[in-house]
Amino acid sequence: MHHVAPPHFTPPQGHLGAHLLPDLSDFDIGTSSDSGSPELMIAPAVTYHQHRACGALVRRMYSWRGYRLTPPRQQLGDPNHVTLGAWLDRDLVATLTASRDSSAGLLADTLYGHEMAALRKPAKVICEVTRLAVDLDCHDPELLKSLFRGAYQYARAVFGGTDVVIEVNPRHAGYYRRQLGFTQVGSLRTCPRVEAPAILLHRTLGNLHF
Repeated sequence: MHHVAPPHFTPPQGHLGAHLLPDLSDFDIGTSSDSGSPELMIAPAVTYHQHRACGALVRRMYSWRGYRLTPPRQQLGDPNHVTLGAWLDRDLVATLTASRDSSAGLLADTLYGHEMAALRKPAKVICEVTRLAVDLDCHDPELLKSLFRGAYQYARAVFGGTDVVIEVNPRHAGYYRRQLGFTQVGSLRTCPRVEAPAILLHRTLGNLHF
């Protein structure tokens, strides 16, 4: 595992702006209530080393699954993207990137342009989850829910998001529908970024009870 300390929730001077890093109180996640269980912390990657650790985990897990991986679009300080990490007792065990719709569009536009256009409406702010990776050594069944809950809360509090989309392998779609509240809005296609089958899922960010 990657031994990376969870980032502080105070933005460092001269780095990411304060608008990118909500206070810990904005998140309904943090430490385990059982003092004898491992401590789970969901937090934005802030430093270069934290981003590097998240990127390394994504590369390792994509390679293990046989997926192709394209370079990330995110640059440090980009207000439309955030990388979240899940640290379990200071070990990085999972990561994802959340992005807000902008003039540059979202990655899902490449494969699902018509479906994305239908979702874009006045007063709607579409967000997207990409570059999801979970360490094989972590077997916490609640980890993925905690990570997505953190992403949803960040998307609402910082991005002003109203909806979220994700492209997933169809064999995993049932979990996303049952456990995370997604519905399918795009048919089966081949994602050129990872050279694997994909379907587009969507959910609103109004209800986070899961």
